[in-house]
Amino acid sequence: MVALAQGYWMVLAAQVIASIGAPGYFPIAGELFRHLYPERSRGRVYAIVWGASMVGGILCGLGAGRWLAHNGEAFRFLMPIAAGLQLIGVYILARLSRATGISAARDARAAARERDPEGHPFACAFEPILHMREVLRADPVFFRYEAAYMTYGIGWMIAYALLPLIGTDKLKLGYDQYTQSTQVAYQVAIVAMIGPAGWLLDRLGAMRSVGLSFGLLALYPLGLIVARDADQLMLVSVIYGIAHAGASVGWMLGPVALAPDQARVPQYVAIHATLVGLRGTVFQGLGMALYRMTDSFTWPLILAAAAYLWSAAQMWTLHGQVRAAGRGGASPETPVTPETPEIPHRGLEQAAEFDAPPDESRDQDFDQDPAAPPTSSITR
Repeated sequence: MVALAQGYWMVLAAQVIASIGAPGYFPIAGELFRHLYPERSRGRVYAIVWGASMVGGILCGLGAGRWLAHNGEAFRFLMPIAAGLQLIGVYILARLSRATGISAARDARAAARERDPEGHPFACAFEPILHMREVLRADPVFFRYEAAYMTYGIGWMIAYALLPLIGTDKLKLGYDQYTQSTQVAYQVAIVAMIGPAGWLLDRLGAMRSVGLSFGLLALYPLGLIVARDADQLMLVSVIYGIAHAGASVGWMLGPVALAPDQARVPQYVAIHATLVGLRGTVFQGLGMALYRMTDSFTWPLILAAAAYLWSAAQMWTLHGQVRAAGRGGASPETPVTPETPEIPHRGLEQAAEFDAPPDESRDQDFDQDPAAPPTSSITR
């Protein structure tokens, strides 16, 4: 559609369609990560996959930029190429899902829903949203994990909304300077740190590694306050990329590990992704409103730094609460397994006879060799 666009509204329609389809990747990918990889190595595997994706995006973006610089109409060729590559990715993902048996289990659950006389054929598409409140109420650990990410979202979205104004109104940067000082510096730093972030998540677990990342992110809005030129903004963006790597890895793998069983991983990831849209809508507006009210970048950015620090405290406190809930004097090396909450999931019980085998990767984490690295305390 973008390749054929002749005006703003056609581009907007294409963007809306893309926004509907793109989030579908995360629940599927989350279930695959849970099924294929034990928790003790999941962070490093995700770092490789996501890091390769980012490197490919950077290289393709640079190539597309050069092509567009020579030919302003090149997007009419670039977009069909991009669409074709995405279709290849969808095909590979579908084949992988079928080869691992995940599709068969999902089809069985869908068939059970269709046999439910009270169910609606399209209800499963909205199930994560419709039952979000019940899931969060039934699972206090997941609720607190999401609460910490919501607090983090205050800081992230305030800084995200104000960054273009800081670059143009405060620092008077040109487009090239702004891009190099922000996006390029950030992308290079986060790609360099994604491997160590994945290793750290495997060693410490999602709660502690993400909490550390949240705490370090408080340096980012404070750096934006004191930045005075393009070079200083570039340094701040590098710090941002280094600090943000841990939160980015935990964004996907936290809900994957917290889900009580593999069948509920897509639901947990979908809820997590839905709340991103909520905080993005609310807190960007909050940042801009504070800037307009105070006519200063300082106060909203101080609030952003405070939100980052508070979210770090929330995450580390949650880690302590989960470990203490072991009820058996659990040591830091002992995985904690609170009781699985009963979560509304229409048709899941009826499909039990068709469902996939138990998630053996979780059993492996519980029975791991004593000499192996300790498993994450996020294990449930």
